[in-house]
Amino acid sequence: MYVLVVCFLVISFIFIVIGKSFVLYFDTNAKDNYSATDSFFIGLCLTGTVLNIWSLFLPTDFFALLFLILLTAFLFYRNSGYFIPKVKALFHRIKSEKLFSLLLLVATAILLLFAIILPKNFDTFLYHVNAIQWNEMYRVVPGLANFHDRFGFNSSMMVLSAAFTFNAVYNQYIFAISSVSFLVFFFWLLRHIYFRKGAIGIMALLFLYFFTQQYGSDISSPSTDLLPNILVGFVLLSLLFENNSLQKKYLLYSIIPLFSLTLKLSIFPIAFLGLAVLFNDFKNVVPRLKSLILLGSFLLIPWLIRNVILTGYLVFPMDQLHLFNFDWTVPKEIISETTKGIYSWARIPHRDFNEVLAMSFQEWFPIWWKAVVPHNRFLFILAALAPVSAVIYFFTRGKEVKKIGLLVTGIAFSGFLLWLFTAPDFRFSFSFILVLAFFPVLILQSLIEKFKVVFNPLLIVSLLFSFYMIYQSAYALFWEDFRRGKDMTLFYLPADIYYVKKKRNIKFDSHILLTPEQKKIEVFEPNPNHYQCYDKFPCTWFFNSNIKLRGEDLQSGFKY
Repeated sequence: MYVLVVCFLVISFIFIVIGKSFVLYFDTNAKDNYSATDSFFIGLCLTGTVLNIWSLFLPTDFFALLFLILLTAFLFYRNSGYFIPKVKALFHRIKSEKLFSLLLLVATAILLLFAIILPKNFDTFLYHVNAIQWNEMYRVVPGLANFHDRFGFNSSMMVLSAAFTFNAVYNQYIFAISSVSFLVFFFWLLRHIYFRKGAIGIMALLFLYFFTQQYGSDISSPSTDLLPNILVGFVLLSLLFENNSLQKKYLLYSIIPLFSLTLKLSIFPIAFLGLAVLFNDFKNVVPRLKSLILLGSFLLIPWLIRNVILTGYLVFPMDQLHLFNFDWTVPKEIISETTKGIYSWARIPHRDFNEVLAMSFQEWFPIWWKAVVPHNRFLFILAALAPVSAVIYFFTRGKEVKKIGLLVTGIAFSGFLLWLFTAPDFRFSFSFILVLAFFPVLILQSLIEKFKVVFNPLLIVSLLFSFYMIYQSAYALFWEDFRRGKDMTLFYLPADIYYVKKKRNIKFDSHILLTPEQKKIEVFEPNPNHYQCYDKFPCTWFFNSNIKLRGEDLQSGFKY
């Protein structure tokens, strides 16, 4: 636990300073509109972009982290006149808000129980760890998706995780990006619950509870599902909780939605917020358009270049965007297999994907629905009824509030429909579902404010009960790891993923790849009883004998 707290502080310092420094330089007149949470998530996006650029030329290893630390120290020194008073004000606020500070401390302790356990996400051991290792050891590798198709997904989460594994310091992988981002988001929701109360507090509490229940087991993992859903939830709820924030914090609603696309394509509708920023202020359309083009280029072009190098395509797995003819380009039949596997598994897992994809919506939906857990069924129904909620909201709100509410529901419902008719696994787009499901709470805002004497105490009681339920989930996962050997090191270091290697005793087959000069390079494949590769390098879950090396080492890449 101690090590995680140190890592949290280092990461938070880097993200907040980079994010706030960017605001100081590019939105000076509105610098005080951006909270520390805003700065944290802006800084996360900017850091991820810098690392995407770095990875084009150098491995994303400890030197990348050292570069970020030095850059952050320079920015802090350069803007010390702004940062030092803010730090002092923070400590003063902690002293004056003792009860809330106690809640934050309890929340941190609970989240640390989630964060120190072994990753529970299957994909972490399937390809996340290996993807991180490729980023640590090599700059972006041409045709790496030919070796293992999952490496072509190119989520910026893998580059961020590679820079912040702290492996060089602690001699084991520490996956802190998911957990510190979750903690900051948790704090932000908690603040709205405690201080805003009313309808906003109720919506924040409902979101916090169900979001934690869905993603609690992913907090200790470099999951590619959790972080994008944190960002989606944060920007959409920020719009609803602060109706004038679109005008006051345009950088927030430009940077986060655009960068989110580099984390997961299934949240694509969030990018429409960039257009909302553009047309929200007609007096400044031209300057905003220039700013949006520059930001979009900075955030997306490095990621697109990585896509082309890894796969031969601008976006993978979309073979429609086939603009190049490199020797490392992934064959279209492989892309087709990958896409079918994603869509079919999300609908009906453990069944032949050709059979699943041949089914009509009326055929696969009842089978899918039967497997959905009860509370997610309830959330799905509420989300599906969002158009009804939007109509009621339209006729009961003022102009400005109405505009923001309809914008949020429109984006979230677009995300919901895209999710439902492509790959309807709840973990892919859960924030869209939650925002839609709990939007009706805001329709009852007037009623809740009228009877706040009843609702506010009930909200605090519900918060404490939610803390207890979340703690129970966290403790159950923690105890499962701790009891294996009464391992007291968990109170210092998070669980080491290589414990899983000993437990599962995974066997590997060895294959030899020949370079053009006939040099032998050994690669590995789990035997037929396993799919996970995390404890071997280089490893692919399915070795194709048609794969060839392009040059004399692994850095040269792979081709068919």
